[in-house]
Amino acid sequence: MPDISQPQRAAGITLHGAFSPEQQCTFEHVPFEVPDGVNQLLIDVTYNDRIDSSPRQQGGNTLDIGLFDHRGTASRGPGFRGWSGSVQTRIVVGADWSIPPYRAGKPEAGIWNLLFGPYKIGPNGLRWEASIWFNPGIATPESQPVPEISTLHRPALPPAAEPNWYRGDLHMHTIYSDGSGTPTDVAVIATEAGLDFFGITDHNRAQSPVGRVPQGEGWPVLVPGVEVTTYAGHFNVWGTDTWYEFREPTSEGLQRAVNEALADGGTVSLNHPKPFGPEWEYPEVTGFHTIEAWNGWWAVFNAASLDWWHRQLANGAGLPMIGGSDMHKHRSTGAPERPLEPARIGFPTTWVNVEGDLTAELILAAVREGRTFLSESPSGPQLFDISTGDEIRLHITQAKGHALLLIGPEGVIRAGGIVEDDVIKRVMKADIRKALGDVQGAAFVRPEIHAVGGAVRALGQAIWL
Repeated sequence: MPDISQPQRAAGITLHGAFSPEQQCTFEHVPFEVPDGVNQLLIDVTYNDRIDSSPRQQGGNTLDIGLFDHRGTASRGPGFRGWSGSVQTRIVVGADWSIPPYRAGKPEAGIWNLLFGPYKIGPNGLRWEASIWFNPGIATPESQPVPEISTLHRPALPPAAEPNWYRGDLHMHTIYSDGSGTPTDVAVIATEAGLDFFGITDHNRAQSPVGRVPQGEGWPVLVPGVEVTTYAGHFNVWGTDTWYEFREPTSEGLQRAVNEALADGGTVSLNHPKPFGPEWEYPEVTGFHTIEAWNGWWAVFNAASLDWWHRQLANGAGLPMIGGSDMHKHRSTGAPERPLEPARIGFPTTWVNVEGDLTAELILAAVREGRTFLSESPSGPQLFDISTGDEIRLHITQAKGHALLLIGPEGVIRAGGIVEDDVIKRVMKADIRKALGDVQGAAFVRPEIHAVGGAVRALGQAIWL
């Protein structure tokens, strides 16, 4: 990150404003004029009583910030230059370089708009000031070198016990939203974690991560995405190269955004429906391909997300589930037994079944079709559904000393210990149907692997009867 604390400040303008408590979680566009002959902008925003964006912190102010250029503020339009949320209050936009997550390009003359979203407003109200300088003379930083793949240490993980299965993590963040690492940093740690693929899903990003990570022989496959981050919940879209409207946190606004992502061919996931996830406020919104039932450390309210998915299954909505670390601190060394530490890449790991060359398109097809399972970590238990027509068959490895639970619409159907390192558990579907009895609604079971003490270590998809 370059030093922009003491720029050569040319003539500029200063804007002022305020938000009252009833304006919390709304948006305001603040226009300003860029004159001719500008090659670089510096925007510095300050406000009172600033606190962190974590939903668990209250009593002060959190201001989200974005920027639109002279082409306007239209939904999905080309004028969107970036969204930094509340993680930074200083913006540099230049012809050849911009501070992430803002898009570079010459600041053309015309009316630009700051976008302010007062996510939290404390009892004193939120008073803001925006100072804007033209041509401040900030030097372009040197580009980050890409390490040779041969210099990285890829761990010796237990191999997949079934063919054509691959490990990955599809939900994480970089400096192009509120993460600590560059896209290259994330590619490096994905490699060092032993992952075969990884997804970058920066919040409301204005530019794709494609072309910003090393790819090729030895590097894990990038699955590009965006986390559409609204004040009524979040959802991921993978496989498209645009941004989606996040300024309309209503049932109608969210449904329009989901529909647009689907029309673009995106794979769409409803994210972390759990306390402080944040929760998803509009369950009537439809169209999702999958639900994120495990986000970050299992102990951090993921039982609520799992229950949310389970209730959708019981009501006949046969969506598969997915997981993701939601990593922001790329060098986190946290562990499941320390769930208050930042999330770590690959916790949990999403396994996908792909035949042929591993590509982003085939990975997303596996996600949509539910050819996936979740494990606590890259070295955690493996839980393969190899069921036949009349028999449920689960191939389980790396889970000796744990318990396998089969869970139906109304609760646990069967439970038993796992006493071998590599085992196939079998049960006839007719016996499961009999155990379910006169169940109301959809008939299914889904497998979970639990450690001593109750922590979930692996989740399988629903097996429909």
